[in-house]
Amino acid sequence: MPVREGPLRKIGVPSEEELRKLLEEEFRHPKEYGEPVIIIERPSRATTHLYVIWTRWADLEQVVRSRIILDAYQATKGDEEMLQVTVSMGLTPEEANRLGIG
Repeated sequence: MPVREGPLRKIGVPSEEELRKLLEEEFRHPKEYGEPVIIIERPSRATTHLYVIWTRWADLEQVVRSRIILDAYQATKGDEEMLQVTVSMGLTPEEANRLGIG
């Protein structure tokens, strides 16, 4: 195996804080097109399902994606609405396509 010397090149992976802020902005001021795509489903008056389709999820585990979505939703919609969320799922476009979501 080759030995290399020099500085490491870091891949620009967005932080959880960056993603949360971007998602909050999208909840507050949704764009007409592009990512992230936010799907809010209300199967009953007291239940909300959130699906966020976003290429930027690629390097994050599902539990981290869900936490970011819930934190952003709570920050923009408040505690009462956040407590109604029973599904919070972050998916890449490929994952969403495989699951038929979108």
